[in-house]
Amino acid sequence: MPETIAVDLDGTLIRGDLLWEAAIRHTLRTPLGAVRVAWWALKGPVTLKTRLAERVPLTTTLLPYKKEVLDELETRKSNGAELVLATAAASRYAHHVAEHLGIFDSVIATESGGPNQKSSQKAASIQQQQGERPWTYAGDSEADLDVWRASAGAIAVDTTPAVNRRLALLGIPTTHLTTSRVSLGRAWVKQLRVHQWAKNLLVFVPLLTSHELIDGSSLLHSVLAFTAFSLMASAVYIWNDLADLDADRAHPSKRNRPIAAGVIPIPQAAVVGVLLAIGALAIAASVNLLLLVTLIAYVVATNLYSLWLKRKPMIDVTVLALLYTWRLVAGCIAISVVPTVWLLAFSVFFFFGLALIKRYAELYQSGSIGRARGYGRDDSDLVMALGVASNLIAILVFILYLDSSGSFAEYAIPQLLWIAVPLLLYWVARAWLVTIRGEMHDDPLVYAVRSPISLLVIGLLALVWLGATLIGN
Repeated sequence: MPETIAVDLDGTLIRGDLLWEAAIRHTLRTPLGAVRVAWWALKGPVTLKTRLAERVPLTTTLLPYKKEVLDELETRKSNGAELVLATAAASRYAHHVAEHLGIFDSVIATESGGPNQKSSQKAASIQQQQGERPWTYAGDSEADLDVWRASAGAIAVDTTPAVNRRLALLGIPTTHLTTSRVSLGRAWVKQLRVHQWAKNLLVFVPLLTSHELIDGSSLLHSVLAFTAFSLMASAVYIWNDLADLDADRAHPSKRNRPIAAGVIPIPQAAVVGVLLAIGALAIAASVNLLLLVTLIAYVVATNLYSLWLKRKPMIDVTVLALLYTWRLVAGCIAISVVPTVWLLAFSVFFFFGLALIKRYAELYQSGSIGRARGYGRDDSDLVMALGVASNLIAILVFILYLDSSGSFAEYAIPQLLWIAVPLLLYWVARAWLVTIRGEMHDDPLVYAVRSPISLLVIGLLALVWLGATLIGN
């Protein structure tokens, strides 16, 4: 008699849960999505699953399947086993998965009229289908213990020690299958994009240019502003990744992002995203209400950029330059100083150039495709020309500032700041050289704090600033 194996879907065959995927997609993509999901949930799990399956298409070809489980099932299939996909997921999704994989002989799933095929109900449905024939069940969680009690054998996939102990008490033959996984802690560090927090160091620039570094209150407010912007940035990354599941899974590198790969559960990601956003807003409000408004405006602009403006050539880099400059403005607001025209002009031109570095690097990496975010290969010369010119104009603004009354009022020996000019010229020239050679793999600001040579230049600039500020006082 051939072996029969009933296989769970969520958490066993794939990393993740199709119900949560459908719910978060519907919530984020329709204005009243969250209200509808809550209303359907009140009517019970069958109604919720059915309504979501009717309205939310899932690209089952891109789901994060567990390769080790598929290999095991295909091996047993080749040895004559009959495979049954037994899941509490909506029938429409389950059949699409079965059709895509092509290894299942039948499907047991939650139909529109019910019942919800979970735990003991799933066990009863499998038993009814198989009759007197013994069957093995592949599952992953505590909810599967009721199914294992009715089975003749178990395949335990990535089960916890607690589940393993209870499974052992059932006394049935068990195969333990452990798939390759990234630790949840490391996954969260990657998901929060902690390295991208380097961009928010810009909020400390006004602390330096206004010479408030030794003022305890100003330093604390700058640290709080940095924390608020960093937490909000991580929250935005989480929600963007939740909204872009299919696009990320279809991308050769983005498919390894923790949420797209199913390493971080969707409900956990949603909760953390909300908590980070609330925390960021609370921290900003603790500094002053204007910083809170600034942070909210930054979030709105960032979302407009992510959803629409990043695909509009030249508008995208202009918005990026303004978003970088907005961090400087936030730093000024945090310590209650007025940004100078010199600082704003330098920032806009300098970061416009860095944004164009980012686009040029993406064009280079597009290879034979020759297109990136609305730009074509033929645009690369224009992108480079505008970027280099913008960076040089920023340095010219700095030179003009050195000859202004403002520099003599702010610095003890402003002439020392002239040493910064060749350092800035070198940094800009090298950044463009690295980009043209195809070696710029990060955001330029992230590159600035990762490259040893860049860090050396930044260190020398800091010494120049200290000398101009302190010598003679």
